[in-house]
Amino acid sequence: MTVVDILKTTMVDKLPNDLEGMEASMEWLLALIDDVYNYVDKVEGRVAPDNNIGRCIANFVASIPKLSPQAFDKLVNDSQQDQLLLLYLSSITRTQLSLAKKLNTAILIL
Repeated sequence: MTVVDILKTTMVDKLPNDLEGMEASMEWLLALIDDVYNYVDKVEGRVAPDNNIGRCIANFVASIPKLSPQAFDKLVNDSQQDQLLLLYLSSITRTQLSLAKKLNTAILIL
């Protein structure tokens, strides 16, 4: 498979916004957690354990930041507030540019 083939299979119509990106990441994370849960369930007696996989799972669990639900909610809320502020500022900028264009046109007419 060439690089061009890989790029063609990974093309998207549009870039996801932050909320869509977070949703996709959460779905991917839930799928990974399901895989880990299924593996651990199998190792409880049906399949011989693999120490390398066990270490990977332990490293993964150890790398998860310990955030309280309130702290996580605050992080998400702060991010949303920042996005709303940027949206508001871009709207003000568009309005300012539109007014400047109209004033410029009025000055040229006079």
